[in-house]
Amino acid sequence: MTRPLWIEIDLKALRDNLKAVKKYLGPRVKIVATIKQSAYGHGLLPVARELGRQGVDFFGLGSIEEAIALREDGYDGSLLILSAVLDKFVSHFIRYNVTPTVVDLGFARKLDKAAARANKIVPIHVKIDTGMGRLGVHYNGANNFIKKLSNFKNLALEGIYTHFPVAGSDKKFTNNQIGVFNNFIKQLTKEKISFKYCHCANSIGVLKYPNAHFNMVRPGLILYGIKPVAGLSFNLKPVLSLKSKVIFVKKINKGMSVSYGRNYIAKGKRNIATVAVGYADGYPWALSNKSKVIIKDNLFNLAGRVCMDHIMVDLGLRDDIKTGVEVILLGKSKAEKINAESLAKTASTIPYEIVSRLSLQIPRIYKNSSEV
Repeated sequence: MTRPLWIEIDLKALRDNLKAVKKYLGPRVKIVATIKQSAYGHGLLPVARELGRQGVDFFGLGSIEEAIALREDGYDGSLLILSAVLDKFVSHFIRYNVTPTVVDLGFARKLDKAAARANKIVPIHVKIDTGMGRLGVHYNGANNFIKKLSNFKNLALEGIYTHFPVAGSDKKFTNNQIGVFNNFIKQLTKEKISFKYCHCANSIGVLKYPNAHFNMVRPGLILYGIKPVAGLSFNLKPVLSLKSKVIFVKKINKGMSVSYGRNYIAKGKRNIATVAVGYADGYPWALSNKSKVIIKDNLFNLAGRVCMDHIMVDLGLRDDIKTGVEVILLGKSKAEKINAESLAKTASTIPYEIVSRLSLQIPRIYKNSSEV
């Protein structure tokens, strides 16, 4: 590794977060561990292996490709694709024993025919739209849709779910969604249509809406130790750290500028460190001149704009920080910490984006595995 930039993943923290969520939910509620998009940037296979050893009930994925990767890695548990897939790929669900989300009758029809040819019954999860406006049949027309699905002989109605768009900011709207979803399930039950699993709670739903737990939930961000909204008192341990090293140090005088745009002008003599990370690595350009990093257990400000593969750091008059010294961009030292939530606030984005956009080319080092 010639470029000194890496990510550390603490698998014990991952285990501890899952354990805390399980304890909070109790044994009745099943868990879909959401590991889509390379486990939110933490690494698909290592995270899946660790959570698999802890006995999660399902993995929630974003694509068939992720499911195939898990099957080829030897995982034989339940996999749910949390997105719509074009119907020309229905055979993959059968071949790799993967559960699809169904939002379209045409897809269901082709899946049923392919399952019949393979002499298999394929479990499906049906998504209904209660206010997200993305995937799923709107609940006003979903009753007829599900009745048609129930007539397919080679499809099994295993799960039904919906999704929250404003669980962190609009309690009234979210509780209305929960009520609509609950009433819809009750109506189906009266018509003798039932599902083994009912789920709607994402990470915020898990922590803020106990009435949304039903018998299955879909935690994602909280498994990685990140709070989706401020003010949650739930104890979580961040799993991911992003680290680099100083690759150059220079002295500048008053009036000299740093980086593109010349929007950092030294007010006096300073030492400036160049660090090997940039926006091409997923470190947000929006952190320019705003964020901080940890060096030698102290916080230092960024100097100037984030570049494609460099940032500059204002060391003040410190002259003990040399080339090769470690820089913590996301993570903690003994006295200081920088978490995804604080970076997201500084960059005017969401913590999901901070971790999931980190380049997959950055080496990931996995620590504290439970594997014997």
